[in-house]
Amino acid sequence: MYEELNQRLDESRQGMDKYNHLGSKLSDCRKQLDELESKRDNLKQQFLKEEEDYNSLFKKSLNNLILELLNKKEKKEAKEYQEIAAARIKLDEAEKQIAALLLTIRNLEEARANLSSCESTYRKLYEEKYRLLSESDPENSGKIKAAEDKIHFCEKNLTEINEAIGAGTSVITKVREAEESLDSAHSWGTYDLLGGGLISDVIKHSRLDDAQDSINEVQSLLHQFHSQLADIQMDEEINVQIDGFTKFADYFFDGVFSDWMVQSKINSSIDAVAGLETKVDRVLNQLKNLKSSTESSLRQAKLELENIIKNS
Repeated sequence: MYEELNQRLDESRQGMDKYNHLGSKLSDCRKQLDELESKRDNLKQQFLKEEEDYNSLFKKSLNNLILELLNKKEKKEAKEYQEIAAARIKLDEAEKQIAALLLTIRNLEEARANLSSCESTYRKLYEEKYRLLSESDPENSGKIKAAEDKIHFCEKNLTEINEAIGAGTSVITKVREAEESLDSAHSWGTYDLLGGGLISDVIKHSRLDDAQDSINEVQSLLHQFHSQLADIQMDEEINVQIDGFTKFADYFFDGVFSDWMVQSKINSSIDAVAGLETKVDRVLNQLKNLKSSTESSLRQAKLELENIIKNS
């Protein structure tokens, strides 16, 4: 009797869930955009300052004359160039993140606009079904509604949990790629310190470039992981400071780039990446436990609904 009505209700409810889900993602993306734009502005000021410092070395001045006489200008120039290169990389990375985020926001807004009528459709269908249930079986209508609401809640949460597990797994995969690159760079760096020469130095920096690329992707994936976790409704809080995760990659851009050749910096980077992997893995285990308990609740709710229908 209610098959067609139930199907239309389910479709509308799924549309509402997706509409709200996209709204949460939009809010999170806009917050991230504000933070990135502020960071970009600061990095731009830093880059302009480094550029000015570098250009000032080529102006005739008493200070530069003294540096030339002391044969220190070349070293000073190399240091300033390294600092301006590091500032440029950080600024370019912020610009890339902003561009990617703006594209994501536009896509989310378009997808959400297509679902704007789902709530009003659902309300009309819900009122029709409730009226039919009340007229045909007032005693069990409340029980049926409660069971359906519980099923809907569990299914929705399971979807969000699975998406979060997928996002977290992607983070782990990319973190391990960074670990491999850093471990390789560490090995070649040790060889370089023992007199490995130009080849070992080139390979070491190539591995560090690979690690930096992986860390850039890790940062983006951590933002996605953050958004997915925010959508999950939990009876108990997952004990993790995920906001701290999203700032992880800054470690690799604030004062570290210019010291990649320092072996101790590579060591500390390896420790930082390993620590991140441990934290994300811990959250994934908690999510998997939550998934198991939610699946159990869903089976129980479906059994309750089946019993109500069978016995009414």
